[in-house]
Amino acid sequence: MKNAPERLKTREGLYPRVLGVRFVLLPRTLRLLHGRGGRQRYRGEAEVERGPGLCSRLFARIAGLPKAHAGPIEVEIDAGPRGETWTRRFGKSAMRSRLLERDGLVFERLGPMRFAFALELSGELPEAAASGVLSLQTGAAVTVSSALSPSPMSGGMGQLSMSEGADEDANEPGLTWRLVRVRALGLPLPLGWFGGVRAREFERDGRYRFDVRAALPGIGLLVHYQGWLDVEG
Repeated sequence: MKNAPERLKTREGLYPRVLGVRFVLLPRTLRLLHGRGGRQRYRGEAEVERGPGLCSRLFARIAGLPKAHAGPIEVEIDAGPRGETWTRRFGKSAMRSRLLERDGLVFERLGPMRFAFALELSGELPEAAASGVLSLQTGAAVTVSSALSPSPMSGGMGQLSMSEGADEDANEPGLTWRLVRVRALGLPLPLGWFGGVRAREFERDGRYRFDVRAALPGIGLLVHYQGWLDVEG
Protein backbone atom coordinates (compact mmCIF):
# COMPACT_ATOMS: atom_id res chain seq x y z
CA MET A 1 0.00 0.00 0.00
CA LYS A 2 1.26 3.46 -0.84
CA ASN A 3 2.07 5.69 2.11
CA ALA A 4 0.30 9.04 2.62
CA PRO A 5 2.93 11.30 0.95
CA GLU A 6 2.88 9.10 -2.17
CA ARG A 7 -0.92 9.25 -2.33
CA LEU A 8 -0.81 13.04 -2.13
CA LYS A 9 1.71 13.25 -4.96
CA THR A 10 -0.41 11.06 -7.22
CA ARG A 11 -3.52 13.22 -6.79
CA GLU A 12 -4.71 14.83 -9.98
CA GLY A 13 -3.60 18.43 -10.13
CA LEU A 14 -0.37 20.24 -10.80
CA TYR A 15 -0.02 21.86 -7.39
CA PRO A 16 -0.73 18.76 -5.29
CA ARG A 17 1.89 16.91 -7.38
CA VAL A 18 4.51 19.63 -6.98
CA LEU A 19 3.90 20.31 -3.29
CA GLY A 20 3.14 16.77 -2.16
CA VAL A 21 2.22 16.64 1.52
CA ARG A 22 2.85 20.39 1.84
CA PHE A 23 -0.35 21.01 -0.14
CA VAL A 24 -2.48 20.36 2.97
CA LEU A 25 -0.66 23.21 4.77
CA LEU A 26 -1.86 25.85 2.31
CA PRO A 27 -4.63 28.26 3.35
CA ARG A 28 -8.11 27.09 2.43
CA THR A 29 -8.64 29.43 -0.52
CA LEU A 30 -5.35 28.34 -2.13
CA ARG A 31 -6.30 24.68 -1.71
CA LEU A 32 -9.66 25.37 -3.34
CA LEU A 33 -8.15 27.22 -6.31
CA HIS A 34 -5.33 24.74 -6.93
CA GLY A 35 -7.12 21.53 -5.99
CA ARG A 36 -9.89 21.58 -8.57
CA GLY A 37 -9.65 19.84 -11.93
CA GLY A 38 -11.32 20.67 -15.22
CA ARG A 39 -12.22 24.19 -16.33
CA GLN A 40 -12.98 26.75 -13.65
CA ARG A 41 -13.66 30.51 -13.77
CA TYR A 42 -13.04 32.99 -10.99
CA ARG A 43 -13.81 36.70 -10.74
CA GLY A 44 -12.40 39.46 -8.63
CA GLU A 45 -10.64 42.82 -8.74
CA ALA A 46 -7.11 43.71 -9.83
CA GLU A 47 -4.76 46.61 -10.45
CA VAL A 48 -2.13 46.49 -13.17
CA GLU A 49 0.78 48.92 -13.40
CA ARG A 50 2.97 48.94 -16.50
CA GLY A 51 6.45 50.38 -16.94
CA PRO A 52 6.52 53.63 -18.96
CA GLY A 53 9.70 53.11 -21.00
CA LEU A 54 9.84 51.99 -24.64
CA CYS A 55 11.98 48.93 -23.83
CA SER A 56 9.65 48.02 -20.98
CA ARG A 57 6.61 48.21 -23.24
CA LEU A 58 8.33 46.18 -25.97
CA PHE A 59 9.40 43.39 -23.62
CA ALA A 60 5.97 43.30 -21.97
CA ARG A 61 4.33 42.99 -25.38
CA ILE A 62 6.63 40.13 -26.41
CA ALA A 63 5.84 38.25 -23.19
CA GLY A 64 2.11 38.99 -23.48
CA LEU A 65 1.89 40.87 -20.20
CA PRO A 66 -1.36 42.73 -19.39
CA LYS A 67 -1.95 46.42 -20.03
CA ALA A 68 -2.54 48.97 -17.27
CA HIS A 69 -5.86 48.29 -15.60
CA ALA A 70 -7.89 48.92 -12.47
CA GLY A 71 -11.11 47.00 -12.10
CA PRO A 72 -12.62 43.55 -12.63
CA ILE A 73 -10.51 40.48 -13.44
CA GLU A 74 -11.64 37.07 -14.66
CA VAL A 75 -9.33 34.07 -14.44
CA GLU A 76 -10.05 30.85 -16.31
CA ILE A 77 -8.05 27.77 -15.31
CA ASP A 78 -8.20 24.66 -17.47
CA ALA A 79 -6.53 21.98 -15.31
CA GLY A 80 -5.79 18.49 -16.56
CA PRO A 81 -3.37 15.65 -15.83
CA ARG A 82 -0.74 17.11 -18.17
CA GLY A 83 -0.78 20.67 -16.87
CA GLU A 84 -2.84 23.83 -16.65
CA THR A 85 -3.72 26.69 -18.98
CA TRP A 86 -4.40 30.03 -17.28
CA THR A 87 -6.23 32.87 -19.04
CA ARG A 88 -6.33 36.12 -17.06
CA ARG A 89 -8.64 38.82 -18.41
CA PHE A 90 -7.97 42.34 -17.14
CA GLY A 91 -10.77 44.27 -18.80
CA LYS A 92 -10.01 44.14 -22.55
CA SER A 93 -6.48 42.79 -21.99
CA ALA A 94 -5.79 39.06 -21.67
CA MET A 95 -2.69 37.18 -20.53
CA ARG A 96 -2.41 33.45 -21.24
CA SER A 97 0.16 31.03 -19.94
CA ARG A 98 0.71 27.28 -19.84
CA LEU A 99 1.92 25.61 -16.62
CA LEU A 100 3.62 22.21 -16.48
CA GLU A 101 5.31 20.20 -13.74
CA ARG A 102 8.73 18.62 -14.12
CA ASP A 103 11.27 17.46 -11.54
CA GLY A 104 9.39 19.17 -8.72
CA LEU A 105 9.33 22.56 -10.48
CA VAL A 106 6.56 24.53 -12.18
CA PHE A 107 7.35 25.64 -15.73
CA GLU A 108 5.34 28.58 -17.05
CA ARG A 109 5.33 29.52 -20.74
CA LEU A 110 4.52 33.13 -21.64
CA GLY A 111 4.87 33.73 -25.35
CA PRO A 112 8.47 32.84 -26.30
CA MET A 113 9.55 32.95 -22.63
CA ARG A 114 9.75 29.94 -20.36
CA PHE A 115 10.23 30.29 -16.60
CA ALA A 116 10.93 27.57 -14.04
CA PHE A 117 9.81 28.12 -10.45
CA ALA A 118 10.17 26.36 -7.14
CA LEU A 119 7.06 26.70 -4.96
CA GLU A 120 7.69 27.43 -1.29
CA LEU A 121 5.34 27.82 1.63
CA SER A 122 5.71 31.26 3.18
CA GLY A 123 4.20 33.57 5.76
CA GLU A 124 2.80 32.61 9.13
CA LEU A 125 2.38 28.88 8.63
CA PRO A 126 1.17 26.21 11.03
CA GLU A 127 3.62 24.94 13.65
CA ALA A 128 3.97 21.72 11.71
CA ALA A 129 5.41 23.62 8.77
CA ALA A 130 7.73 25.65 10.96
CA SER A 131 9.06 22.52 12.65
CA GLY A 132 9.47 20.73 9.33
CA VAL A 133 7.46 17.71 10.53
CA LEU A 134 3.83 16.85 9.84
CA SER A 135 2.02 14.02 11.63
CA LEU A 136 -0.40 12.12 9.43
CA GLN A 137 -3.53 10.27 10.48
CA THR A 138 -1.71 7.01 9.85
CA GLY A 139 0.61 7.84 12.74
CA ALA A 140 3.57 8.34 10.42
CA ALA A 141 5.64 11.51 10.55
CA VAL A 142 6.97 13.02 7.34
CA THR A 143 9.34 15.89 6.75
CA VAL A 144 7.94 18.94 4.98
CA SER A 145 9.73 21.99 3.65
CA SER A 146 8.75 25.64 3.52
CA ALA A 147 10.24 29.10 3.64
CA LEU A 148 10.49 28.55 7.42
CA SER A 149 12.02 25.10 6.99
CA PRO A 150 14.22 25.36 3.87
CA SER A 151 14.03 22.65 1.26
CA PRO A 152 17.13 21.19 -0.43
CA MET A 153 16.38 23.46 -3.40
CA SER A 154 16.70 26.62 -1.35
CA GLY A 155 20.46 26.56 -1.27
CA GLY A 156 23.13 26.75 -3.93
CA MET A 157 23.86 29.04 -6.84
CA GLY A 158 21.66 29.91 -9.78
CA GLN A 159 18.48 30.57 -7.80
CA LEU A 160 16.72 33.81 -6.92
CA SER A 161 14.15 34.32 -4.19
CA MET A 162 11.14 36.28 -5.35
CA SER A 163 10.38 37.11 -1.73
CA GLU A 164 13.27 39.60 -1.71
CA GLY A 165 11.89 43.06 -1.08
CA ALA A 166 8.66 41.54 0.17
CA ASP A 167 5.99 44.02 1.21
CA GLU A 168 3.60 44.13 4.14
CA ASP A 169 1.87 40.98 2.84
CA ALA A 170 4.96 38.84 3.52
CA ASN A 171 3.53 37.41 6.75
CA GLU A 172 0.24 36.32 5.20
CA PRO A 173 0.17 32.50 4.77
CA GLY A 174 0.60 31.33 1.19
CA LEU A 175 3.03 30.45 -1.57
CA THR A 176 6.15 32.17 -2.86
CA TRP A 177 7.26 31.42 -6.42
CA ARG A 178 11.07 31.27 -6.52
CA LEU A 179 12.59 31.70 -9.97
CA VAL A 180 15.30 29.15 -10.79
CA ARG A 181 15.60 29.19 -14.60
CA VAL A 182 14.68 31.34 -17.62
CA ARG A 183 14.72 30.58 -21.35
CA ALA A 184 13.73 32.59 -24.42
CA LEU A 185 13.12 30.76 -27.70
CA GLY A 186 14.81 27.76 -26.06
CA LEU A 187 17.99 29.65 -25.17
CA PRO A 188 19.00 30.06 -21.49
CA LEU A 189 19.14 33.61 -20.13
CA PRO A 190 21.24 34.84 -17.16
CA LEU A 191 19.18 34.48 -14.01
CA GLY A 192 20.68 37.70 -12.67
CA TRP A 193 18.66 39.66 -15.22
CA PHE A 194 15.47 38.58 -13.44
CA GLY A 195 16.24 39.51 -9.87
CA GLY A 196 13.32 41.95 -10.00
CA VAL A 197 10.79 39.17 -10.55
CA ARG A 198 8.72 38.12 -7.54
CA ALA A 199 5.31 36.57 -7.00
CA ARG A 200 3.14 35.48 -4.11
CA GLU A 201 -0.25 33.89 -3.60
CA PHE A 202 -1.71 34.28 -0.14
CA GLU A 203 -4.86 34.49 1.91
CA ARG A 204 -6.05 37.53 3.82
CA ASP A 205 -9.39 37.90 5.58
CA GLY A 206 -10.51 34.59 4.08
CA ARG A 207 -9.90 35.73 0.50
CA TYR A 208 -7.43 34.49 -2.13
CA ARG A 209 -4.97 37.20 -3.16
CA PHE A 210 -2.05 37.53 -5.56
CA ASP A 211 0.86 39.93 -6.04
CA VAL A 212 3.19 39.66 -9.04
CA ARG A 213 5.96 42.08 -10.01
CA ALA A 214 8.52 41.92 -12.83
CA ALA A 215 11.36 44.36 -13.47
CA LEU A 216 14.61 44.14 -15.44
CA PRO A 217 17.94 45.88 -14.76
CA GLY A 218 18.45 48.91 -16.97
CA ILE A 219 14.82 48.76 -18.10
CA GLY A 220 12.88 49.06 -14.88
CA LEU A 221 9.35 47.95 -14.18
CA LEU A 222 7.67 45.71 -16.76
CA VAL A 223 4.46 44.96 -14.90
CA HIS A 224 3.06 44.82 -11.39
CA TYR A 225 -0.37 43.31 -10.89
CA GLN A 226 -2.14 42.48 -7.66
CA GLY A 227 -5.66 41.77 -6.49
CA TRP A 228 -8.07 39.13 -5.28
CA LEU A 229 -10.35 36.37 -6.57
CA ASP A 230 -13.55 34.88 -5.21
CA VAL A 231 -12.86 31.13 -5.12
CA GLU A 232 -15.74 30.05 -2.89
CA GLY A 233 -18.27 29.59 -5.67
